[in-house]
Amino acid sequence: MAGPFQQIPLDDNKSADFYLLRYDDAGRLRSPLAEQEVKGKLAEVTDVFFFAHGWNNIFAKALDRYRKFIIGYIEQRKTFAIPAAENYTPLLIGAIWPSTSFVMPWEAGPGIAAAPAPDGAEAAQAEELLGLVTSSLDPAVDAEFTEAIDGRTSIDRATAERVAAIALQALRAGSDPDDGSPAPDPKEFLEVWATLDGVTTRPAGSSINYGTVGGRHRTEPPVAAGIGFDPRSMLRVASVWKMKARAGTVGENGVGPLLDHILRHSGVRLHLIGHSFGARVVLSALASSTAERPAHSMLLLQPAVNRWCFAAKVAGTSRVGGYHSVLTKVDRPILTTFSSHDEPLTKYFHLAMRGSHLGEPGTAAIGNTDLYGALGGFGPQGMASLAVQENAAVPGKETYPLNGEARVIAVDGGVEIEGHPAIAGHGEVVNPVTWWALHALTRPD
Repeated sequence: MAGPFQQIPLDDNKSADFYLLRYDDAGRLRSPLAEQEVKGKLAEVTDVFFFAHGWNNIFAKALDRYRKFIIGYIEQRKTFAIPAAENYTPLLIGAIWPSTSFVMPWEAGPGIAAAPAPDGAEAAQAEELLGLVTSSLDPAVDAEFTEAIDGRTSIDRATAERVAAIALQALRAGSDPDDGSPAPDPKEFLEVWATLDGVTTRPAGSSINYGTVGGRHRTEPPVAAGIGFDPRSMLRVASVWKMKARAGTVGENGVGPLLDHILRHSGVRLHLIGHSFGARVVLSALASSTAERPAHSMLLLQPAVNRWCFAAKVAGTSRVGGYHSVLTKVDRPILTTFSSHDEPLTKYFHLAMRGSHLGEPGTAAIGNTDLYGALGGFGPQGMASLAVQENAAVPGKETYPLNGEARVIAVDGGVEIEGHPAIAGHGEVVNPVTWWALHALTRPD
């Protein structure tokens, strides 16, 4: 058998088995022996912790983050003498899914809105982006797409319209799974592309609303910076679409069956922790489960999902948020963090994910963070009393209102604790504040 990847020391000379389960881009399990062992050990444990990493995590980086989070969580229990459940015996599982694209380092801030200086690294990054996006195209379309943009830093509007149409058809067809909004058409996508490039493309008399971009309200389009479109901006946005879809696929097809098995065939407390697009992995996995028994807890760390995803009705539509059903599939309220210091999710996510009008004819709202903003950037919308907002709790001193009617508690990580932001950036989620949030959900008292 595969055996655990390693054992993590606990209190009283005990240890917890830590398994890593690898999935491919279609969600197919690549660690069948390890999963078989996990299922075989369910009768021996009381709690299962399942972790899903976010964007740009190669194996070594994902493993390092998992270990640091787990060890910090364990040490914090000792520091504050947090009680454990009776006969507490945890099993730890970390997902490894293909989210790597070194040109899109969300943890350090993505290059969605900027074109780095052309050097060897930039050329390699552009090559990787092109390969990531075109892997979904059939050979004839791939040739047309590649020939139009390969090695270029500027293309004309007619060419941009054609490659935009190809990218949309291959990567953004159908309604958005979070909010149900239809995909933008090629001309609408050109407005987004222009915003990222800083190029004005708005025709005379257009009613386009540029909303808020980078935290500033915009009534006029961006200042013109050139006459062409930089295809690298389009590729960066297209890669966001691709990774978002992949996270959902990995969750539903790969992780979902395991979670369903755990809930159906054991009595363990299941705890789900997801960061960035890893939040989409665990949300999609639990949403796909038909088990009657709920998971015990869910902690979403700077989730890269739409802020309307839990809503009973998305603004301007009759649609239900894509993860509304998850609210009844978790025993304790879902804790989800957001932070004003998360630049990727407060400045760029809503641009990349902007759909077509979202029920507001005549207003495309390119920079509208209310409609298209990230849950990890601005907190949830459309939930009324089912969601509350709380400042990040000070470890050892404060807690969260888990016994109220709210099903979602939005934790403001932008506040300062001891002179520092609780969550200082998109990847700054391995710290005492986040360990304390998980303890709030998992401690027996």
